[in-house]
Amino acid sequence: MVKFELSNPPHTVAGEAERMIRAHMWCHDNHQYGVGGYYLTADDVKQLRAILGEDFDAAMRGAGFEPDPRPRRSGWWTGPRSPAGDGARIRLQLKLDHLRAVVGFYGDRQAA
Repeated sequence: MVKFELSNPPHTVAGEAERMIRAHMWCHDNHQYGVGGYYLTADDVKQLRAILGEDFDAAMRGAGFEPDPRPRRSGWWTGPRSPAGDGARIRLQLKLDHLRAVVGFYGDRQAA
C-alpha cells in the first residue's frame, strides 16, 4: 500500500478526500498513463464543491490542484507534472459515489 504525506489531518473529510484523490492520481501515473498533469472541468469542480462543501479547497490544494490560471478556464489543474513539461492533459475522473461515502463516514466522525 502506498502511503502519502497528507497536507490535511488524517481521519478528517479534507484529509481522506485528499488521500483518495492522490491515490487515484498515483494509479494513473503508475499503471496507465505515466506521469502527467491532471485537470478538472468546471462541471467536475461544481460537483466536487457540492460533495465536499467547505473542505473542497483544503482537499484539492492538498492533492496538488490549484485554480487553472490559463485564460477562459474555470476548472482546476495540477499544472505540468511530466518530465517533458507539457500541460495538464489527463482529465481526472473520480468515483463520486466513493467520495460521497468518504464524506459521509468522516463527516459523521468529525461531528461526534
